[in-house]
Amino acid sequence: MSAKLVEGHVLGVENNTQSRIPASKWNALIEDTAIPAPQQVVPAKVLLAQAGVGGGKVLVRDQDGGQDQAIGGAEMVDLALGNVFYVLPECDAPFGKHHLAPPKLAFFVDDRPEITINPNQTGKTIRELFGLSDDVILERDYESPNDELIEPNDAAPFVKGPVFITRHRRVQLHIVVNSKPFTEKEGVKKKMKGREVAALVTDTPDRTEVFRLHKDAPKEDVPLDKEIPIHDCDEFRVIRKDVAGGFEPSRVHRELAKLKQGGMDADFVEQPIPSVIYRNVPARPGYPHLEKTDVLVPVPGGYPGAMIDGAYLPQGSPLLNRVVGAVQGTIMVEGRGWQLVSYHPHNGGGGPPWNKDKHGFHTYVDEILCWIHNAKS
Repeated sequence: MSAKLVEGHVLGVENNTQSRIPASKWNALIEDTAIPAPQQVVPAKVLLAQAGVGGGKVLVRDQDGGQDQAIGGAEMVDLALGNVFYVLPECDAPFGKHHLAPPKLAFFVDDRPEITINPNQTGKTIRELFGLSDDVILERDYESPNDELIEPNDAAPFVKGPVFITRHRRVQLHIVVNSKPFTEKEGVKKKMKGREVAALVTDTPDRTEVFRLHKDAPKEDVPLDKEIPIHDCDEFRVIRKDVAGGFEPSRVHRELAKLKQGGMDADFVEQPIPSVIYRNVPARPGYPHLEKTDVLVPVPGGYPGAMIDGAYLPQGSPLLNRVVGAVQGTIMVEGRGWQLVSYHPHNGGGGPPWNKDKHGFHTYVDEILCWIHNAKS
């Protein structure tokens, strides 16, 4: 093993076949095209040939702010000193030893390049540079099959190699509760009590019954205090014991929280009747009578066992007699009048049949949007 002088810089010990440290992969970005290099230090003529560049041309290392550096075909190129190049005829090339400006550096993730002048990246900044989501596993690509995992807080300097690959993080456990999917991200574990399963869908798990469903066998009771093993694709049903004669406010609040996470403004009001007000529901673009409206929907007794039905518009709204449904009585809520319209999406009005395990105020907004959008001009 020996040190080597390349482009006026003494490099570290060369990689060789006896080294136990795997060599990282290196790419050059030549005229905006990614060119895989056989190693970090490579003859310029090899890069030119791989880029399909004919004779009489030379590589020019792209420096930030000018004073670029031409490299003759017979010279060795250390890609760690900058791997972004363009090509010029040899007679026009800026030969010399100017290194006043930092070189442009191309990082690669899944063969996609992004250019920076900062060699001192981290797993977090690489993810931000390439717009990677949190569920992506980032690894530095090596010539061997053992790639290096790069966590967000890990250093990822350019000099160790600019080529990375990604894999999607596999969720180990996926279960279904009341027809809704849940994963480890939402709190699924390898062992869970019935109470913990119920807590995935209700804020009052102590007032529930929990069952594990089987395709070819009767449903299995899961006691609230009993810990059971959880398997991938298990399906459960959680039933509240006291749905009849009222409604479940915690469920309403949970459904509205989902809407607010998506940017929808919707509030629960208790008086004079429990209701949900969807605020600023948009009309279709260019609708001549208004741009948006509030819509009030009462919470039915026995909800979610009883289906959501009907809707109120502000009294005097230009949408009255333009949306589907007959205009009926009025109520006062939040100091203003509201006019009931007999709109029944889950009862022959174009929506799906009511399913208490699937539908709620977070899905009723879909019907309201369609209802307002299709108002007559």
